[in-house]
Amino acid sequence: MIRFASSPTASLLSRAVASGKLSTATSTNTNVIARRGLQTVSLQLDYYMSAQFAGIASALTNNMYEKAGIDLQFLPICPVGLEMERVRQASADEKVTIGSVEQNIFIPTLYNDPSLKLKAVAAMFRRTPLCLASLGDGAGAGAGPEEIVVGAHEDTVSLIQRILSSGNGGADPNRTYSVIASPRATKNTDLMSGKLGAIQAYLTTEVPALEQRLRHGSATPPSTSIVAPPLEGMNGARLGYSQLMFTPEEDLLSDNKREVVQTFLDVTFRGWDMAIRDNEAAADAVEEAKSILALDDESNDHWDGSSSYAVQNVGMCCAFVKETFQGDRYGVLNAERFNEATEWLLGDKAPPTDNFGLDATAWQPSPKLLAGGELGRKTLEEARKSAELFASVHGRKPSLAVITVGELSRYCHGDRRLDIYSNGLLSWFSKGSAGTANNFDVKEITLPKTTTTDELLSQIYSLKQYDGIQLMWPLPSQVDASKCYNAIEVNRDVDGAHYLGQMELDPKNATPMPPVTPAAAIALIEEYGVSLNNKFVLVVGRSRIVGAPLAYMVNKSGGIVTVAHSEVSTDNLKALVGNADVIFACAGSPGLLKTSWVKPGAEIISIGTTFDEQKDLLVSDFDNGDLDDIANRYSPVPGGVGPLSNGFLFKNVAAAAWKRAQTTGNVDDTWNRTSGTIERTFHFRNYDSALSFSNDVNSMSRELDHHANMTFRHECVDGVDVTLEFFTYEANEVTDKDYTAAKMVNEIARKNTK
Repeated sequence: MIRFASSPTASLLSRAVASGKLSTATSTNTNVIARRGLQTVSLQLDYYMSAQFAGIASALTNNMYEKAGIDLQFLPICPVGLEMERVRQASADEKVTIGSVEQNIFIPTLYNDPSLKLKAVAAMFRRTPLCLASLGDGAGAGAGPEEIVVGAHEDTVSLIQRILSSGNGGADPNRTYSVIASPRATKNTDLMSGKLGAIQAYLTTEVPALEQRLRHGSATPPSTSIVAPPLEGMNGARLGYSQLMFTPEEDLLSDNKREVVQTFLDVTFRGWDMAIRDNEAAADAVEEAKSILALDDESNDHWDGSSSYAVQNVGMCCAFVKETFQGDRYGVLNAERFNEATEWLLGDKAPPTDNFGLDATAWQPSPKLLAGGELGRKTLEEARKSAELFASVHGRKPSLAVITVGELSRYCHGDRRLDIYSNGLLSWFSKGSAGTANNFDVKEITLPKTTTTDELLSQIYSLKQYDGIQLMWPLPSQVDASKCYNAIEVNRDVDGAHYLGQMELDPKNATPMPPVTPAAAIALIEEYGVSLNNKFVLVVGRSRIVGAPLAYMVNKSGGIVTVAHSEVSTDNLKALVGNADVIFACAGSPGLLKTSWVKPGAEIISIGTTFDEQKDLLVSDFDNGDLDDIANRYSPVPGGVGPLSNGFLFKNVAAAAWKRAQTTGNVDDTWNRTSGTIERTFHFRNYDSALSFSNDVNSMSRELDHHANMTFRHECVDGVDVTLEFFTYEANEVTDKDYTAAKMVNEIARKNTK
């Protein structure tokens, strides 16, 4: 058991001052606060002070709790599984008590002991980092290749067994799994020695520690790899949130205590914001917090003592925290997601109440915010499920090719934006890793800024095997943009470049994929019930990929739309803004629009954003005025439309893959594609078999009224090659009719080669 101090209830402030960790100036300020009367918060962590609490450590070492009027006390680390009981025992009238635990522990424990009367209010991780880690093929010593011994924490043995026994979605169906309780302190050693075939591990701790040991150790072969599929989603598992923060029900019924809980959460997640912006400083804060708390490290084998590991550990934890962002804050619980996990965790037992174990209102963004974080994550999850189903049906993943020509100025801060606002699973700036994480194959192609039109066209034509193509805008001036975008077929145009033209030509029958950002903006307002019908709507921005198609969508939704742009005079722009009921700001020009111009009660959707390097912030087209004071509702920056973009992109890619598979069958895998034709060469052992095949093709072509160009090449003793070429002369491109003919030829060839 950990030693915090001689008295487990000793004040953090008094210990910090006594240990010399607070400066004289700070301790003087602390005494002033103490005289005013601090609110006591007792905190029960479910593990030792480590990177998973980097936000708490950052707030603690920067004295943010006491500055907010909180005297933070740490309860001793308790045996596994007793955290909830300890929070209940520590509850008292004169203080607030808060604990942390996994939702997969919280819900079953609360169900089995309703007298605990606890409520979840926030979470540091939106999803659990739990995984099933193994080395190589995962066969441990003493276990045959058909049986794997899995080491798990004593409080999750039954959970892991349930997941591994319920199907094969992530577990090997050819093996059986025996889950046993194993010591936490030696899990990595037991895995590497072969004592265990797999272990319950955390992607944020054991897995990087294993990577370090494999990299620097000599006990395992150099080719040994770590296999670590997440437990979330495996065989349908819904484990919910991790580092769930909970408190006694009565602490939420008192207005004063509820406010203290909210203040504690506010400080904690501001601490996480600091950790996200500076991983190295947060890693130092974790070490300093250990010292302040007189904390002994747990003796185990799944930590690495290097500073690089500590920083990596913090960064990985921050990636999980960033997924909880909604509106204007981290840590937000989504009731739908929470309840889905609760239902799965309880199995055949029905939750006794709606929102069982959840206070869905204690820590939520302002109702004035059109927050897109959760909707964006949900959209991406839907795209992932579609991709997984597609792969199971067609034996391949949906695929996307992204072409960038030169360096795009608006993406020059992409790495920093990724660092502080998103992670590799979600971000527009990491489509490759986001694709991999969500079951898509993504190829990112960067061409030099000197690329010519013909070179770019050649690149586009070479991507016939991809379901979707995204050509990033803008293109260099020497490139014929119209010609290059038109070279992307409508059914592969996942960025919606053809949308406006197709819809204007044939609005009733055209089905082009919508451009990603405008579609995301419309989805956001629909999610919150913002009506455009008969409203004066101003779209500020006229780009071909956002402003123009968005204006078309607004018009189709019944809005009375006006399009403005950055070259409109200030007086005219002011008048237009002042008259608008709904404003879509997508100019990408910081401060172009003044908050003071906005009509009271207007709805504001910010799309155009710019990264301010000096402020290290993402800013909108509006100035620094407070939209909260004048708008009815508005989308925050960050956290509004942006989080939806990747989800809608991959949703389009999945749709393109399904449509292509329906249209082309196996043609794209067997025929060569050029700019306007598809062709394939078939080989036959002699002229008789070649002629028989050709006659069958000719009969099919007459029925279809669509003939191929056919070429014979005699290879002497090596037989005969027959090359077929299909194209549609009237369309000057490959059409569905060509694909239909090619599929029928493939079937004829299959029968002729039996």
